[in-house]
Amino acid sequence: MKCTNFLGGVLLGAVIGAAVGLLMAPQSGEETREAVREQARELSEKVRESSRQMAESGRDLLEQSKTQVSTAMKACCEKAEALLPTREDGKQEA
Repeated sequence: MKCTNFLGGVLLGAVIGAAVGLLMAPQSGEETREAVREQARELSEKVRESSRQMAESGRDLLEQSKTQVSTAMKACCEKAEALLPTREDGKQEA
């Protein structure tokens, strides 16, 4: 959730900054178009980097979740086996 909020803030800030920069800058049409292209490249790079970071965070979270689920399942199995009655030959009954 925090990554999404951060990414949204980055994108919104970039768009607002670009708009204010275009409206306030006394430039020719060619200079303005070049400025727009440059800002678009910068924004694109920021989006790519944020996406890469979010994907990496997602992979890390997935691995942590897998580990936690595996640990919980092992603990449940051990507790279930401890609750099963044991036969005289040492094997647990199903």
